[in-house]
Amino acid sequence: MNVIDSTRPEDAAGVEAVVAAVDGFGAWRKRWSVFEGLAWFVLVGPGLLLGWFLLDWLIGLPAWPLLLALGVVVVLGLWAAARRLAPPLLRRVDTEREALLVESLCGGLGNQLIGSIQLSREVAEADEDGRPLGYSAALVHALARRAAAAIAGIDTRALLDLRRARRMLCGAVLIAVASASCGLFAPGAVAARVARVQDAWAAVLDALFPVELLVEPGDVAVVRARPVTLRVHVRGARRREVRLSRVDIETNQATDDVLELCEEKAELAIAAAEASFTYAFEYGGRHTARHTVLVGDLPTVSAINYELAYPTYTGQPPRTIVGRVDALEGLAGTDVLVSFAATTDLHPDYCTVEWQDGTKQAIAVSGRFGHFAFAVDRNDRATVRLTGAYGPGFEMERPLSFRIGVQRDEAPTVAVLLRKTKLTMLAQEAAAFGLRFVAEDDFGVQEVSVGYRIDTIDRLLGRPVRQGSQTRRLDPPRDRVRGTFAELLKDLSPPLEPGDRITLTVAAKDNNTETGPLLGRSRPVEIVIVRHDLAGFAEREFGFGGHELLSGLQRIKRATDLLVDPVKTIRTEARQEVARQALKSRVAHETWPSGSEDAVGDYFRLLSGIE
Repeated sequence: MNVIDSTRPEDAAGVEAVVAAVDGFGAWRKRWSVFEGLAWFVLVGPGLLLGWFLLDWLIGLPAWPLLLALGVVVVLGLWAAARRLAPPLLRRVDTEREALLVESLCGGLGNQLIGSIQLSREVAEADEDGRPLGYSAALVHALARRAAAAIAGIDTRALLDLRRARRMLCGAVLIAVASASCGLFAPGAVAARVARVQDAWAAVLDALFPVELLVEPGDVAVVRARPVTLRVHVRGARRREVRLSRVDIETNQATDDVLELCEEKAELAIAAAEASFTYAFEYGGRHTARHTVLVGDLPTVSAINYELAYPTYTGQPPRTIVGRVDALEGLAGTDVLVSFAATTDLHPDYCTVEWQDGTKQAIAVSGRFGHFAFAVDRNDRATVRLTGAYGPGFEMERPLSFRIGVQRDEAPTVAVLLRKTKLTMLAQEAAAFGLRFVAEDDFGVQEVSVGYRIDTIDRLLGRPVRQGSQTRRLDPPRDRVRGTFAELLKDLSPPLEPGDRITLTVAAKDNNTETGPLLGRSRPVEIVIVRHDLAGFAEREFGFGGHELLSGLQRIKRATDLLVDPVKTIRTEARQEVARQALKSRVAHETWPSGSEDAVGDYFRLLSGIE
């Protein structure tokens, strides 16, 4: 270390030369101390280990002596490292201590080295603090220059006796070479010694502490040609190997595999399992229970039938569809029985039908056959999911799916055999009127009815609304019905009067017992009761156009475009004087509105095109 800090370079050069020479000697001595300590460690540690290696290679030591001898070698190697190698590595070079050692090894120096170093440090400290010295600083510098000149003529490295260190270092090199040669030219022997140590250690610990063997996956079923991995976890394992024994169930052929333990675990991966077998693991004389791996196939549907039983009211016989279908359609209420055969035996608890809303239906299973039933009541989709007899993991790859469509039964069609559905009649004609009809249905009409509703064309008439019907039942039902409802309004009470409006509707009811019965209706027929007055001329009856007062009249279509000027008519008849009469007087004499006036109003409305 640097102990001089003088402002004069020529004064500091002497003591710095002394310090450099002393520190170089200390570094050289430390280096050889480290070499000697390393030689001690190699001779004691690897040297004894090489002797243990050769002894076991030649005679093969038992487990306990092998481990005890190795323990002694390890302890002695640690002692050599801690006692001989660690101290010189950790020691630091002390300039004053090295100066004293150089003076003791070289008798001609006296105390010049240590004196020059210590006095120069005191002079430097006095210069920094500004305090006086009890002696001359020039004398100290002269002493330092003299010591530097003296040590410069001495080879300090030659002062050390390195013969023992060199001999030990040569022995260490020989041991290192021998050890490296064993590693290079006899790696099998080295690996065997490592394995013997591991086995010996495992044997000792197995004798003192038990081990636990955990097997995966245990008893399991796998799909044929699928991979399966057999695993074992040896808790507390000290050995490096475990043995696996397999026996084919069909051929009874045994196979043994030696597996290497890694972190107390070992496994054997079978890429494609083809046959069922049993297996067990063995470790250090301990055997696990024998487990079974069952190998099976995924189920597929080899044949399927759909039996459709139509509703009774249709009169159609049952129908059977063979083979897979994408869509199955039937009338609402049709019962369907689906039966199928699979390629493998099925599990009775895991075969289901999944519907579109997520609900599941169980399938009745017997061996490799199964069936289920349902009723067609809505548009849906059925997905058949089958599972093999070995349970979960053996689900069919592509579930069987088909759509279910509902064919709705249509209501009967009813038609009235009239060219016009809006008629005007006299009261006596309406009483004798016969309404002809035709009703048709796919599976049969069981009832035909006609309903009438009588109201008025003007509510000022004050007549009540009357309703009624007439029904005909058909036994047995027929696909087509043709008939007439005659004299339906003959016996009405009170009888028909002018101004009455009759609405007739024919309805037919089919024989649907599942979603019905369904009702079909005809277009309504409207009859207006008139009398012999101007209202009758709307239909060109009663001599329309022949009367001298009406011969010049013509029907004018009412304009719908407000921007078009209406058609103007010219009044040609002679002007007639009308006697004015007070409304109060007229109302007092009339108890009911005049039918003629209403008829005239209806007539002119018909002429103008108002419906």
